[in-house]
Amino acid sequence: MVEDSSAAAAHQHAHAEGHEHVSVGPAALEGEHAVRATAELLEGGQDLDELARRLSVLADPRRLRILFAVHAHPGIRSSDVARVTGALDSTTSHALTLLRTAGWVRTEQRGREVRYHLADPLGHRILHELGSDHLPGVEHRS
Repeated sequence: MVEDSSAAAAHQHAHAEGHEHVSVGPAALEGEHAVRATAELLEGGQDLDELARRLSVLADPRRLRILFAVHAHPGIRSSDVARVTGALDSTTSHALTLLRTAGWVRTEQRGREVRYHLADPLGHRILHELGSDHLPGVEHRS
């Protein structure tokens, strides 16, 4: 079933407010019909294997701290990430490579410096949900 934009917005708002999903009205499914409909939904959705692979990269506390640092300070250099996380430059570089390969960060070349940014809105939303903030002077762009 495809949601219209107002239903999608309401669904997003419900998640933002921490509301629980409940089946109601004629759309509520029971028994075998519910199983078939749910199976179709899962088959037609995003690639869950790819999503699981991406999320598994975040299971490491050091990589998660690095992602928090990139979120707080877009455009941060690898050496600065190492300093704020207390890791060696080589360890940080390896972790950033894993995060980039998994699609969590992207690089920006500025002269001889490489700077790191979040790669997509999913990472941004996840980090906000986990309580990550931006440094003063960092704002969202529309």
